[in-house]
Amino acid sequence: MIDAGYITASGVAGQRICFNMMALRILHVLPTLAPSYGGPTRVLSELVPVQVESGHQVTVCTTDRDYPAHKHLPESFLKHTFPKPVQVRAFGVEFTPLMISLKMGNWLRHHLIHFDVVHIHGLYRFPCTYAAFQSRWQGIPHVIQPHGSLDPFLYERSTQHVWLKRVYERWFDLPNLNGADALHFTAVEERERTAFLKLRAPSFIVPNGIEWSLYNELPVRGALRSRWNLDDVPLVLFLGRLHLKKGLDLLIPAFDALRRRVPDAQLVIIGPENDDYGQKVRGWVKERDLEACVHFLGTLEGRDVVQAYVDADVFVLPSYTENFGMTVAEAMACGLPVVISDQVNIHADVTHSGAGLVTRCNVDEVTEAMDVLLKDPALRVNMGEAGRSFVQATYTWPRVVEALTREYEQVIARKQSQNLVK
Repeated sequence: MIDAGYITASGVAGQRICFNMMALRILHVLPTLAPSYGGPTRVLSELVPVQVESGHQVTVCTTDRDYPAHKHLPESFLKHTFPKPVQVRAFGVEFTPLMISLKMGNWLRHHLIHFDVVHIHGLYRFPCTYAAFQSRWQGIPHVIQPHGSLDPFLYERSTQHVWLKRVYERWFDLPNLNGADALHFTAVEERERTAFLKLRAPSFIVPNGIEWSLYNELPVRGALRSRWNLDDVPLVLFLGRLHLKKGLDLLIPAFDALRRRVPDAQLVIIGPENDDYGQKVRGWVKERDLEACVHFLGTLEGRDVVQAYVDADVFVLPSYTENFGMTVAEAMACGLPVVISDQVNIHADVTHSGAGLVTRCNVDEVTEAMDVLLKDPALRVNMGEAGRSFVQATYTWPRVVEALTREYEQVIARKQSQNLVK
């Protein structure tokens, strides 16, 4: 471990921060840094800079492959994803389906000893599996974060190469999960949904975070509405990957029913498409003759994402499973009331904070919730303010990093005790 003291935080010019904890040497391992990989890369891109600002030394071990196309990521992207002094070790791949990298394996064998804790993001790929195996073998404190991949909804619907996945799981990932020093879940519900696996490793709950500086001063409402020619209409927003788990098969018929109650309502769908699922969604829209009021806008970036939340009246995510729900937290940070299913793992926080309405995965309930909010501007304002306050108090990255560091320290202490007994 690094001596505690005054350390100049990367990216905070001229500012010195005092830390009351030991600064750690942290290694994060994940299959790819491609933005299209979803949650793990998104979380890591925001977590790592704050860990550096907190005084930790951070290294990221990954491959140089994009997702899902498996092309090479540009070297400039890999070099500038994280601020200095973060080291990114990006290795070539010999077998893309499992992201097998012999050079990475060799590096992990010889360099794990230099870290205080290893944080492994995801399952079912060589980088995660081998890092967990080597950490167990060498007695290095390590944490595995499944990022929702153990949820029964996805587990039972795994159809592609399912027999191979189950064999891989039985021989590699389940022993790694049971042998981990800790499992990191982001919500109580995520942990509870792994009960069917009867995992033996200890676990902890630390939520994902929000970069509050992006939401501290919100843009003036209306810029994207004007661009979309939707100036004064009731506007429902879906923002996320177009994927079967997101409940778009519920949202489209629910919105169809909503139009009979709120005839001028419009639905904006924003997000990337990694497969042909978007075509299915467009088919449902066409079948219901909703093409004039459902707008597919692809992927937005940067400030446009915040503007989309600000310009909408209601955010809707009726997912069948959602590990955390980063877009829900983002919407709340922008003061936008949310309608989510009770399968989004932060639904209890939404209910507790009064930031929105929670439904079952049911078309009628989703329709009713959207209708209630669109017809009650005062309720929308109250819920928006409540959600924004809750996010600022609970989900900001400095709070998350502080909690995660405490968990790292407990993992390290337990491992040291175990090694002394041996």
